[in-house]
Amino acid sequence: MPVSKYNSKKRSIFKFFTRSFKNSSYSGQLNTLNKDAKIKVLITRPNHRLGNQLLLTPLIQEIKQQFPNSTIDLVLNGTLSSVLFSNFTYVETVFNLPKKPFKHLSDYLKQSARLLFNRYDIAIAGCEASNSSKIYVKLSRARFKIYDSGTQRLDKPTYIAKYPVYNFKTFLNPNQDLSRYEYSKLALNLSNDEIEHGQQILNRLFDNDKKTICIFTFATGAKCHSKAWWSECYHLLKSEFKDYNILEMLPIENVSQIDFKSTHFYSKDLREIAAVIENSAVFIGADSGMMHLSAATHSTTLGLFNVTKPEIYGPYGGNNRAIVTNTTSIEELIKIISAVLLPTLHPNDLTTS
Repeated sequence: MPVSKYNSKKRSIFKFFTRSFKNSSYSGQLNTLNKDAKIKVLITRPNHRLGNQLLLTPLIQEIKQQFPNSTIDLVLNGTLSSVLFSNFTYVETVFNLPKKPFKHLSDYLKQSARLLFNRYDIAIAGCEASNSSKIYVKLSRARFKIYDSGTQRLDKPTYIAKYPVYNFKTFLNPNQDLSRYEYSKLALNLSNDEIEHGQQILNRLFDNDKKTICIFTFATGAKCHSKAWWSECYHLLKSEFKDYNILEMLPIENVSQIDFKSTHFYSKDLREIAAVIENSAVFIGADSGMMHLSAATHSTTLGLFNVTKPEIYGPYGGNNRAIVTNTTSIEELIKIISAVLLPTLHPNDLTTS
């Protein structure tokens, strides 16, 4: 059986079992927990991808705001957690499941067994569309279990990182209106030393005092814009922003859609990459893990969307925004970048879709 067909069959089976999972019937009783109590929270998101793990950070921040003395455990796949959550002091234990469970079954069972020995006050599915997230919530020894929002309401956000925050807050207080709630953005919690290191890298790459425009020309599959598209975009960036450095951030694959014509930077250290982006004026790149990494910094992130839905996956917070390149020309994109870089223009004054 082809892998795609096998995965589809597996998802269907898991969905059949998880559709019966319901939130704990104690909705609203989270208010009985002392806000200053040292409660233990479990977030489940067995996925190895960079973006999907970063998308948990708004929920992690929300839990810490609601329960300042809480500690948080995570169920993830792969080993990225040691990098992404190294400066989240309240993330205590991470159960790193192998990326390919059936090839590393003993390790998979060992990590799962470790989880079952722990007790939690709250367990939350990090993605309500993820069957594996729900299964681990179900298996956990938690007093309160949150799988989804329970009911569909008009104030439910569309963005994927906001879903679990919404589910948590509506479980905490079912009657609150969250239509105007300001959700925390993605975060990496870079240290001052890391940020300074990022600036030093830019100083070495560009021996000048100009600000930097950071571009990321790669993405997987159809999300990757063509070489012709990026060639035109790069040409206009150079001609329109002569007072700025242009840096291409290279992917782990070490490929470039502009054939390495710009000054470029390659690193396998995600925190180092983020520190360089942190010191850039703007980041421009397609929907990818690197886009989400940029969105976790304080630099403005412009996400380029031509396949996936920007209302679900686009960067948010600050001046971050999604650009639909199917309906936005490169010339219009240049105007949007100008509006970000020059305070006399405001990005919201321009149409992107």
